[in-house]
Amino acid sequence: MKGSNEMRYEYKIVGGMSLLGGVLTSGVIYAGGLFMPQPPPPVIPTATLPNPAVSTKLHLPTVTPEPTATATEVPKLRARLSHYWPKWGGPNCHSANWDGEACNAVLTDGKQWQHWSYWANVGTACPREFERGTVFRIPGFGDYICVDRGGAINMLPDGTFFLDLLTSTQPYIPDGEVIRDKYSPGGAYVVEVEVLE
Repeated sequence: MKGSNEMRYEYKIVGGMSLLGGVLTSGVIYAGGLFMPQPPPPVIPTATLPNPAVSTKLHLPTVTPEPTATATEVPKLRARLSHYWPKWGGPNCHSANWDGEACNAVLTDGKQWQHWSYWANVGTACPREFERGTVFRIPGFGDYICVDRGGAINMLPDGTFFLDLLTSTQPYIPDGEVIRDKYSPGGAYVVEVEVLE
């Protein structure tokens, strides 16, 4: 049987452990913020329903008509037609491509490079505003693809632009519109063209 001193010693140990456990628990709770002031809960508005009633009127939803698409006018592209033929040399073939007897120029539609003769009668020089590969449908002449540029092949202030067809034949349009000005002193036929690509 244990003496009273031994029992007191055990009570002190148990009591001290309890006291230490309480202090540690309080510290953990305090560090965890349990006793920190908390913000008030958000106020959630309550919705009130209207008083029940019976209506004899028919309420149809308001239908707002969707805006209708208006056709925008396709811009009219007016081209001044000219032509060039690299086989003739001179201004028809860039001097870097002329060997004195033949023109060795290669042209591209943006996809493939080919000798100029590959594009004969289907190619054209066009202004830089159009990408290489752009196809122009020219009334009375057919479709021509842009494969070349040129120093004078530009958009002009009057809204026209040059298409220099890669053909040996001067474009001719019976009773066609002709413009004579400082850009075309000898005259140039003007036609409305359509861009396909």
